[in-house]
Amino acid sequence: MKAAVWHGYKDVRIEDRPVPEPKAGQVRIKVDYAGICGTDRHEYVGPNFIPVTKPHRLTGRTAPLIIGHEFSGRIDAVGEGVSGWEPGQRVTANGSLTCGECELCRSGRYNICKKLGFVGVGDDGCFAEYLVVGADKLFAIPDEVTQKEAAVAEPLACGIHATNLIGDLGGVKGKLAVIVGPGIIGIGAFYAAKLAGARKVLVIGRGEEKRAVIEKHGGEFLNTALLENGAADVPSYVEKWSDGALADVVYECAGTQQTLDLCVPIVKPGGILMVMGVFGQKPVIDMNTVQEAERIILTSQAHVNEIAEALEYIRKGEIDADELVTRVVTLDTLVEDGFEELERNSKNHIKVLIRISE
Repeated sequence: MKAAVWHGYKDVRIEDRPVPEPKAGQVRIKVDYAGICGTDRHEYVGPNFIPVTKPHRLTGRTAPLIIGHEFSGRIDAVGEGVSGWEPGQRVTANGSLTCGECELCRSGRYNICKKLGFVGVGDDGCFAEYLVVGADKLFAIPDEVTQKEAAVAEPLACGIHATNLIGDLGGVKGKLAVIVGPGIIGIGAFYAAKLAGARKVLVIGRGEEKRAVIEKHGGEFLNTALLENGAADVPSYVEKWSDGALADVVYECAGTQQTLDLCVPIVKPGGILMVMGVFGQKPVIDMNTVQEAERIILTSQAHVNEIAEALEYIRKGEIDADELVTRVVTLDTLVEDGFEELERNSKNHIKVLIRISE
């Protein structure tokens, strides 16, 4: 089969690999669409999570690995002991790799398993014609949802999961929410906050295409590029937008020192900072500003079963997943038209998909 294999810095090769066989409890999926995640971009420009010399703590794998963990496809074969799933069914999946034995897995919080991994990082992933995943991580795609739309459900689930965690501290209903970083994770957080009943949602970042999506669906957008031309700074803007109250909840969705520094001062006293971004370098946080106003820091890691919620929102038309896809490439054009295009023009894209077999 054809697959995109990660070997190192800016070294993703399209190779011929054996079609994988499903083990007990697994299914093999013929991939229709796969999505380029921010994590995949991190790996492309330098090793971040893919094990190079030290084997992965759960799988024992090291590079080279087939990358990718966002996808839609159809079941091609089922392994021993799998029930309730049959060849031909349209599916997507949670790409996490978990031990199933630790306290966290046993309590249902397998997204923070002590040996957590992901397909495409700790084992072969979905930038290929076929992949195998555990049947317990599958989600059926509703009839009303296309394969292209379903490939966007996984990143949307991240925002839903983060918002569900905030629910344990009173939720966002009726509150002011700010999202910093309008990539697909930030847009997922925007949708999740809106659908959970936030009174107003402001998204901060760059990109007119992203502005169009946010404003179309009832949000407000602050293009930080305009601030460089003499406009007010972000805290002053948010203070005015919130009538002096600042934000009840701020989602950090970019994973940079700059965006983290933007977030802290716009959280109201007693408010919540939800950190979702994956940081390429260890950040520094202004703990005095956090502590003196009893601001609460929460973190969110991927998701558990929220892909089902994302698919349902798409099915009901409450999330337009199709408009979030800004480019479709193939495996053969993945490097130049996918990764390199995102390196050049990331602000112009929300989700780049790879069309593999549909």
